[in-house]
Amino acid sequence: MPNEKTVTKDLQIERVYPSDLQTHFVSNSLIQHEHDAFVLSFFEIWPPEITGKTFEEKQRNLDAIDNIEAKCVARIVLTPNKMKEFVRAANENLRNYENMMSSQSELEKK
Repeated sequence: MPNEKTVTKDLQIERVYPSDLQTHFVSNSLIQHEHDAFVLSFFEIWPPEITGKTFEEKQRNLDAIDNIEAKCVARIVLTPNKMKEFVRAANENLRNYENMMSSQSELEKK
């Protein structure tokens, strides 16, 4: 109805990390989009074990490998607005990290 007032209240967000939550080292990612959503896929890649007693044997074993498995460990879907928030937050965190590392590097030079 046009004359109804909207009821609102600001609520604090309490972030909860479940005890069984797994943490993965993401070494590859893929971002895809549709008109109403972004799909972020995160992959874990571990280098293959290359064994051999000689350099030549190790090289043959390496040459025999055609691909390496990238295991998808998480897939997240974001609306365009949430994607903008994510990109903004990621950029801000990257700037903070770079500033911190730059300051740390300057202190180490002294």
